[in-house]
Amino acid sequence: MTIQEMRSVFEKLNTCQEWSLQLLKFGKVRNEFSYNTHNVTITTQNALTEFMESLADIYIGRNGKMDSFQEVVDYDGSTIGSRIHRIELTNPLVSESYGKLATAMDSPDMAGNALEFSASAYVLKGSIEEGDGAVSDIRLFTIINPFKTLKHTFSWDGDSFKVIPTKTLALRQHFDVMIWGDAVYMFSLSGEKLFDMERAYRQVCANKVEEIVCTGILSDDETFRQYASSGYNPRRFVAFDSNRLQKIKNDIVFRNKMAEKFGIIQGDNETYDSSDKDNVERIVKFLCKKGMLDPVDENPVEVEGSKQWR
Repeated sequence: MTIQEMRSVFEKLNTCQEWSLQLLKFGKVRNEFSYNTHNVTITTQNALTEFMESLADIYIGRNGKMDSFQEVVDYDGSTIGSRIHRIELTNPLVSESYGKLATAMDSPDMAGNALEFSASAYVLKGSIEEGDGAVSDIRLFTIINPFKTLKHTFSWDGDSFKVIPTKTLALRQHFDVMIWGDAVYMFSLSGEKLFDMERAYRQVCANKVEEIVCTGILSDDETFRQYASSGYNPRRFVAFDSNRLQKIKNDIVFRNKMAEKFGIIQGDNETYDSSDKDNVERIVKFLCKKGMLDPVDENPVEVEGSKQWR
C-alpha cells in the first residue's frame, strides 16, 4: 500500500450511498477487554453521505490531512506521526481483539436510547466500489465520545432562540483507524487503544525475552528479564529481528564486533553483560532494529523505525 493508493480509497468514498453509524464502547470489564455497539438512526436524508464527502475532501482536498503523511508502513511499534501504520487482521497483535470487535459490530446492543450509551468512540460503516466492479466493506473509527453538551449555545425554534437542553451528536472531521480489505490502517496511535495493543505487545515482549535468554548469550538472565520488560522496551519488541539474534548467537566474531560498535559491555565467556540497565537497553535496541550503523562513518545511531532501502 502506497500513499497514492490510500488517496484512491478516499476518492472512492463517494461511491457509497448508504453509510451507517454505530456508537462503540470498549475497555476492560472484569479483566477482559470487551466491545459493545449501539446503532444510531439519523433521519435527515443524505446527512451521512454529505458528511463523508466532506471528510474525503478534508483528507485529499487542497492542503488536506493526507499531505501530512509520507508513507504507509507495516506496524513496528514506532511513534512517527508522518506514517500510516498497516496491520493485517490476522496479525496476533490485533486478531483476537478484532474478532471481538467484529462480533460486537454485527450484534449491536440496542437496550435503552443512544444518549444512555457510554460511548468511547464511533464507527462509520459503508461499502466502496473497487476498480474491477467488486465492492468491499470499509469501517472508519474515531476514538472520542461523539456526544457534546453545548454551553451558552442557542437554537432557533421559529419564534426565538432557546438554550439547547440536550446533548448533541457531533461527528468530528477526522478519524483514527480504517479497516479496509484484510488490514487495519492506523492514522494515529489511538488505534492502539482500540485493539488493546499494549497487552498484545507486552506478550510479544515476554516471548521474545525468553527466546533471547535461551540463547545463552547473557550474563544475568533474571536481571535481563526485569529490564527488558520495563519502560519503553515492550513496544520496541514489535520490531524484534530474529535474524540478528541468531547471528550473535552463532557467530562469536560478529557478536564481539556488534558489542564494540554499539557499546555493549561484555561479561565472561564473551556474553553480553545484562546486569546493567543501560546495557540491556542497548541490547534490546540492537535486536529490535532501533540501533543502526551510520553508512558513512559506521558509528552507531538510534532510529525510531526502519525498512528495506528501495
